[in-house]
Amino acid sequence: MKKYVQSASIALVLASVSGCSSGTKKESLVEKIKARDQLVCSGSQGIPGLSRPDEKGVWRGFDTDICRALAAAILGDANKVSFVPLNAAQRLPAVQTGEIDVLSRTTTLTFTRDMAIRFVATTLYDGDVVITRKADGIDNPKKLGGRTICMQGGGSLVENALDELEEANSFKMKRVYFDSTITARDTYFAGRCDAYVTDGLAAQGNIATVAENPDEHTTMYAGDAIEPNGIAIRRGDDKLFDVSRWTFNVLIWAEKNGITQANVDDKAKNGDEVTKRVLGGDPSFGRSMGLDPKWAYNVIKQVGNYGEIWNRNLGEDTPIKADRRYNKLYTDGGLMFPLPWD
Repeated sequence: MKKYVQSASIALVLASVSGCSSGTKKESLVEKIKARDQLVCSGSQGIPGLSRPDEKGVWRGFDTDICRALAAAILGDANKVSFVPLNAAQRLPAVQTGEIDVLSRTTTLTFTRDMAIRFVATTLYDGDVVITRKADGIDNPKKLGGRTICMQGGGSLVENALDELEEANSFKMKRVYFDSTITARDTYFAGRCDAYVTDGLAAQGNIATVAENPDEHTTMYAGDAIEPNGIAIRRGDDKLFDVSRWTFNVLIWAEKNGITQANVDDKAKNGDEVTKRVLGGDPSFGRSMGLDPKWAYNVIKQVGNYGEIWNRNLGEDTPIKADRRYNKLYTDGGLMFPLPWD
């Protein structure tokens, strides 16, 4: 029932926003971001490797760095971004009401959500995972019957994954809902739930960096859906849509072509014609989006390419050491590929 309530709530918010629209064209958030000299982006309530403040209060994570890439493209400075922590129920309304400019916070593209806000690009492919303690011997889905599952409310895809498990194995689990994924996670790690369900990358991050003894826990995928998580903005803002789509494309394109933070200056001077054009050699490049000709150069120089962002937040350079799986480049068997610059 909860997933239908969520869909209905999204539809109501969409209807209220649409009903207030007028015939006048709205100013793009790109201009507003430039005027305030700061991008306002979403954050989670603390997901290691994706978006979480460090001990100094600096936001770190893959989703966080996607926001920094957008700040570098629009403002020329990846540090001109502030983060607003949101739970699952708050994130879509925050886009619609203008509380945030961009949503980059473990949010999966679905039909209903895309009718409420506008998804721009898939930044991560993931799936739902159930975390259990090895000592409990829950080594396959059939052993979850009757078990207590901690979870954050408001995530319809997680609900769907658990529904699939129950239907496939003819049992019921005891779902315990929390407003915060942090509370759900901590309740599990405190031993008050038999399992905790969340996104796969979030699960790996929590086990590696939050669990007192990571070796005590194991994971299993729930359901067989591939979840496309991505950037989302308010509907009707074509300029911000363009900026967001092509900024993310820069990240994939740069990795595909071996362009990194370390060599981007050399590539801008000595690369092929397309590379020199994208990295600032063409004064008109980016003009249609209202961006500086060196916007793509700024993104790579200040934030890095997709692979660099992955490695420092989720990959081998971190305790998480997550397998990129579907998030590899298409040349390596993944789903990520750059769009052409023609």
